[in-house]
Amino acid sequence: MTDTVKLSIGGTYIFAPDNPRKTKNRGRRCTILSFEFDQNTNQVEVRIVYHDTNRQTSVEISDLKPIDEAAD
Repeated sequence: MTDTVKLSIGGTYIFAPDNPRKTKNRGRRCTILSFEFDQNTNQVEVRIVYHDTNRQTSVEISDLKPIDEAAD
């Protein structure tokens, strides 16, 4: 299954990973700060800031969902 989502810097999204074991930050709202290339894994990661704590972290692109889609 392939989902297409347009992510943009400054956009607001929900952290909602498809992996059921990733429960720690599930459902938290965040804003994208930047996109970063990880040379160790050869993947692009997303730098985000959570709205509730203002903490920054990097997450996988597939873990972010638009707010309207996450509510379904």
